[in-house]
Amino acid sequence: MPIDAPVIANLTAEIRGLLPLKIDKIFQPFPEEFVFSCFGSGVSCKLLISLHPQFFRLTLLEGERINPSQPSAFCMLLRKHFSGAKLVKIDVVPFERICCLTFETYDQFQGLSHKSIWVELTGKSSNLIIVSKDNLIIDAWRKNNAERKNNAERKNGSGQLGSRELAAGAKYELPETGGRWKPVTLSWEQFANLVTSIPAHIPLEKLLLKHWYGLSSLAVHEITRLADLTPQTLSGEVSEIKLQQLYDAFTKWSEALANERFEPSALYQRQGFIVDCWAFTVQFPLEGHTSQKVESLNRIVNQIMEQKLAESRFQLLKSSLEHRLKNLLGKAQSKLAKQQAEADAAEQGDSYRIAGELLTTYGSQIRKGSTEIKLRNHYDPLNSELNIALNPALTAQENAQAYFKKYQKAKKGRLAIAQQIGKTLETVAYLESVATLIENAYNLQDLKLVQTELEMETESRPARRSAPKSKKEPPAEPRRFLTPEGDIILVGRNNLQNDHLTFKVAGPEDLWFHTQKIPGSHVIVKLKPGNALTEATLNYACQLAVFYSKARESTKVPVDYTSRKNVKKPPGSKAGFVIYDFFKTAIITPKPELLQKLGLKQDS
Repeated sequence: MPIDAPVIANLTAEIRGLLPLKIDKIFQPFPEEFVFSCFGSGVSCKLLISLHPQFFRLTLLEGERINPSQPSAFCMLLRKHFSGAKLVKIDVVPFERICCLTFETYDQFQGLSHKSIWVELTGKSSNLIIVSKDNLIIDAWRKNNAERKNNAERKNGSGQLGSRELAAGAKYELPETGGRWKPVTLSWEQFANLVTSIPAHIPLEKLLLKHWYGLSSLAVHEITRLADLTPQTLSGEVSEIKLQQLYDAFTKWSEALANERFEPSALYQRQGFIVDCWAFTVQFPLEGHTSQKVESLNRIVNQIMEQKLAESRFQLLKSSLEHRLKNLLGKAQSKLAKQQAEADAAEQGDSYRIAGELLTTYGSQIRKGSTEIKLRNHYDPLNSELNIALNPALTAQENAQAYFKKYQKAKKGRLAIAQQIGKTLETVAYLESVATLIENAYNLQDLKLVQTELEMETESRPARRSAPKSKKEPPAEPRRFLTPEGDIILVGRNNLQNDHLTFKVAGPEDLWFHTQKIPGSHVIVKLKPGNALTEATLNYACQLAVFYSKARESTKVPVDYTSRKNVKKPPGSKAGFVIYDFFKTAIITPKPELLQKLGLKQDS
């Protein structure tokens, strides 16, 4: 989606129509987002400034954001300068993705004054800069690397200190344009000379994007198509007539932007999903897309960006959890391998006992000072000889006692290691169940639940008592489905919720379902009063148990089900781990199309 200069200008023009706005609250829900809660002229709204490297924007926010209990230092600075202030003006630098928000503020020493926030929506270098009425920088969200860059240049001997300074007290300057021109600055002759001087193999898209700012790929596509060309047309293939048409189309676009003659539109796929938008009418949509005019570009931009941002955060958190889980699982499996090796060594304890008993029986035959002896092993059916190592400083009986001590130590170690192996196996099984939950997660809320659970189950150090309690999102409810017969089916979203669902929500006579010896969610069926368990409801519950398990892509999956009263949780066991009896087993082949009747979607 091109958040280009026309889109930014259109968004701010819509916000400008609501001014003036009084600032009520300022908070920072994410590291790269700032929300200004405003009211005025009989309306209340939230102004979102997002400095995300991909999804940057300045829009009216639709929806909610969580206000963290611990604001950042920069958020506190914004509150200091702008809480209670009045937003009176929004300007956009022509053909740039840079806005200036001017506020009326009150200072107890200076009285009524003005301060500004410069919002630079320039991708990875996006920034928010607080500026005084004298155009001096108070602070910036992203501290630039000018000092480090300058030091490096001094080391290299270049001596060129071209990077602007964003330090407090410095004069605010607009970022450099990189040698590109403003679209309205060139005459026809200059435009023609530039295009004809470019190597013939350079496509028009690269030519326009490199030499003019304010453009996006969508803008270049529209401009070139208006001139009966394409973005891929080589500059050497453009005739003089076509070049004139290209200049006219470019000028028409530039004048429409300069005079804010916006006609916002949205692009839709054939399925009706919105995929893109622009500040002008898209006359030449790509194949498979349609263009429609919209009343509010803010609403469309929010809709597109929120969806893409949620997908990005989902994938980022999912990758992070998968990486963390891979490390935890690797450590647990490595620990298990070592414990099993120790268990194998402990199994040699019987050989120590046999050696001690043979030394006790044949001790009279052993000379003191011997380092080893071969004795007939009457415990062996073949009566083979056993070579026994001896300590020459000890008598035969003392050597026997030494072997008995080794036997007792190995015996005790074998019992301890067996308990340790059991705990490690439980940990491995738990982590594998978490891996299934991550794999089956469909939205950010599901992953956050898994993240919370993983932190609670794997955190070894107790939380500090002095740590303040953070504001939490409302607790997520289990997945809920309604069968055609009116029965309710509930599915846990993580292991902690599985426990809560099974032992707090479900009644003793409710039915409990789970894939047999396969990690997955707990499924509870609450029959409608007067209803008996039908084959249809049984099938739905089993299908859901398989769908939300590791065996989703398998066939002939065993699903156990029983009354909830037959399900028990062993003391001290991991979240989600239960034991049960008096159960029945159904063999299920997954049929996702059957679950669509319950409102289940593959992408929800």
